Amino acid sequence: MDADVIIIGGGFGGLSTAALLASNGVGVLLLEREEVLGGRARSIEKEGFVVDNGLHSNRFASAGPAAAVLRNVGQSLEFVKEEGSISYIYHKGKLIKRPSSAQEFTTTELLSQQGREEMIKVLLQLLQESPDEWYSRTLLDFINKFTNNEEAREFFRLIGFFIIAPQIEETSAGEVMYFIQQAQKSPRAIATPVGGAKQIIDKLAAVVERNGGIRKACQVDKITVENGRVVGVKAGGETFTSDVVVYTPPIQQLFSVIAGRHFPSSFVDYARNLIPTWGVGIDFGLRQSVSDLTGSITSIDLLAMGSFPSNSGPSLAPEGKQLATWFMILPYQKLKEKGAAKDAFSQLRQLIAGVYPEFFNYVEWERP
Repeated sequence: MDADVIIIGGGFGGLSTAALLASNGVGVLLLEREEVLGGRARSIEKEGFVVDNGLHSNRFASAGPAAAVLRNVGQSLEFVKEEGSISYIYHKGKLIKRPSSAQEFTTTELLSQQGREEMIKVLLQLLQESPDEWYSRTLLDFINKFTNNEEAREFFRLIGFFIIAPQIEETSAGEVMYFIQQAQKSPRAIATPVGGAKQIIDKLAAVVERNGGIRKACQVDKITVENGRVVGVKAGGETFTSDVVVYTPPIQQLFSVIAGRHFPSSFVDYARNLIPTWGVGIDFGLRQSVSDLTGSITSIDLLAMGSFPSNSGPSLAPEGKQLATWFMILPYQKLKEKGAAKDAFSQLRQLIAGVYPEFFNYVEWERP
């Protein structure tokens, strides 16, 4: 089978690329190894619930990249109205309102007066520096340039968690810087689509299928190269030909389908040394409402987060019932240790029970 462009991966990246090309008349073929589209943001329907694969907020709402892609392919992205939404930090057994404005940062009880002053000093520097100069350096490098206050360091673990990952020793300072600077210009830093990630996936897939094709449950085995040029891929026992192949899964997996010798050594080193974000999550279907929270709850102590998506998106749960989702971040190396995932699930359950003592009395089903 021939295509103008073959796209490997049906997550947000692959679907967005395919939809943009298809809407401009390019014949695309998208290959997805799973039976459902969406990648790490895929959705399932379970007993009347629409369940995303974890929490997936959209940066900058209508000013963000997801909304821009959909506009460019003749679609729109509808977001949940979240006026009055409040999020909390769970710290040492206490719920504390999460700061969301400059004034709240200066008064938050999460830090002492000195800790707040040091944190704000670093935050102001993050707003002024150029992200391009910091992408390859860590957030800890940046913090240490301006303060040695331990409280401020720990608070930036929390900020890193909201944006990318809490390991400030590994997280890119440039990535955090870019997000904070863009959030200052946007009316909403983070927003949730109506119906969850499914709205985005369905709309992008519909655009792709109008001028191309999508193959699900189609595992790519090899990107074929002849005389130094791509000529197609082998997948699912078939050969697909194209002189343009776009690869969108996590870049660390690229060299399982094409040899590293086809790329500059600097790119190979970069790709192989990227550290993925890892963790565990549990989705819950509850037989009745446990909380009216429309924001989220974040634990500093465990670096975990939870929310009730159906509170702001009623279509995600049957009437009278509630959808909840919680996840906990773990370092990549830690999660590979024997028993680490089991321990993490146990800690996550203890956290939920600590915040909502009656929670587990109302669980209809759960999906770890």
